[in-house]
Amino acid sequence: MRNNLLADKTAVIFGAGGNLGQQVAKAYAEQGAKVFASSLNEASVSHTSGVESFEKVDALNEDEVQTYLEAIITKTSTVDIVTNLSGSNPAEYNHGKPAIEVSLEQFLIPQKTATATQFVTAKAAYKHMTRQKNGVIIFITSTLAKVGSPWSPALTASHAATEGLLKSLANEWGPEGIRVIGVRSEAMPESPTINYTFTEMGKNLKLSRAEMQAFIEQNKTSLKRLPSAQETAGVMVLAASDFAAYMTGTILNHSGGHVLE
Repeated sequence: MRNNLLADKTAVIFGAGGNLGQQVAKAYAEQGAKVFASSLNEASVSHTSGVESFEKVDALNEDEVQTYLEAIITKTSTVDIVTNLSGSNPAEYNHGKPAIEVSLEQFLIPQKTATATQFVTAKAAYKHMTRQKNGVIIFITSTLAKVGSPWSPALTASHAATEGLLKSLANEWGPEGIRVIGVRSEAMPESPTINYTFTEMGKNLKLSRAEMQAFIEQNKTSLKRLPSAQETAGVMVLAASDFAAYMTGTILNHSGGHVLE
């Protein structure tokens, strides 16, 4: 659907190599934005239509991130939307396993890849957006931040921390016209991370991967289904658009009723 909600805006996506990253890049481009995407894997979404360029950028490297944004500013004069979808392989931090089986080193992995990268890219975006006196920074979290799911201590803590960081930055940077907003999504079944999660969590309940997904859909969500990455990307378009121009420091609840508030 082409409504040009992001016409004349420059959008930068970090961690764009996954399924959600590809859908967000496509959605932003379809709504008229100039999209610049990056990931640790340079070839990840180079085929996504509408993307101006795709580059390899380490979102934990402050110099790389700043250099990348400065190069984009040289081409476009502004950076209007910065979205960070960075994460890591859930097997690295024993996601889906009992907390007692997660080491301290594993526990801290998402704090770096899913929270610290948000801080790095947000700071870099601020440097340019404060000169413009406008811009929007979009964080991604999940229902884990609110529901206290078992077998997910590392990612739960990371997403809760990310939401706290979002509120702090929104309050500090709001007077300069910068919005900081989040999207809290329910699990997207086509995601490799969720496929891994349902497989591992299912083992704890003696359920197959398919049975675990059905259990979540029927017992945790009001809509009795899980979202597609395309649907989540649509919510991110809303957050980035002028329809949300008076929203900051809040989380768009894309949980299908798993979180009711």
